[in-house]
Amino acid sequence: MTPFRPGPDGYEASWEEAERHVLAGVAREVAALLREQAGLPDTDADDPLGALAATMQSTGTPREPDDPAARRLLPDASRDDASVSAEFRHLTQTDLAAAKVRGLELFADLLDGAALDDVDPSPAGLDYGLDDELDDRAVVLVTRQDARDVAAALTDVRLVVAQRLGLETDDDVETLHDEVLADAVDDDAARGLDADVRRYWGGIFVAAGFAQESLVGAMLDDHRASRSGG
Repeated sequence: MTPFRPGPDGYEASWEEAERHVLAGVAREVAALLREQAGLPDTDADDPLGALAATMQSTGTPREPDDPAARRLLPDASRDDASVSAEFRHLTQTDLAAAKVRGLELFADLLDGAALDDVDPSPAGLDYGLDDELDDRAVVLVTRQDARDVAAALTDVRLVVAQRLGLETDDDVETLHDEVLADAVDDDAARGLDADVRRYWGGIFVAAGFAQESLVGAMLDDHRASRSGG
């Protein structure tokens, strides 16, 4: 995986097939989690996000997520006032969840549709240990119009994976990052996670972070260039 760089049609990076396949699958899993936890109906042809039916359902008591990962994406508005949190969910949760689902599915579709191209077979990028026999590279193109939604989707993927791995602090994140890049991931006996599980999900966490940070960096480069007239 190489960093995203500004190009004439948007932001481009070179990803291996394994990277595209795995991250697209995880993005869809997170989208499905949000659908279930927020009470969004299943997809149908006339209302792909189930937003109309969910809006009609939201006139009653809003569904409060019981999955800790979903609560990271749909947090309480107030930790101290239950009535404020309930009202906030009633007014905003459906739209927020639907927007996140839209971004996650957009990101997954983008990865699935990435076309194989003539790319450098070994460009400088990130090696984070996702094991897979698929190694065909393709250019992943994120249009400027979709860039914010894709960056948000990558953040949502990271938040869910972080919860599953028990990453609570910056030190936890830094430790896992170093372990993944050094291929020195150990068991987490306290959470019942063996090294293979932590290595796999840790690789996804690090890869999503690398992609998100480089995409945001490319967007900032674009912004600076436009302000300077470059």
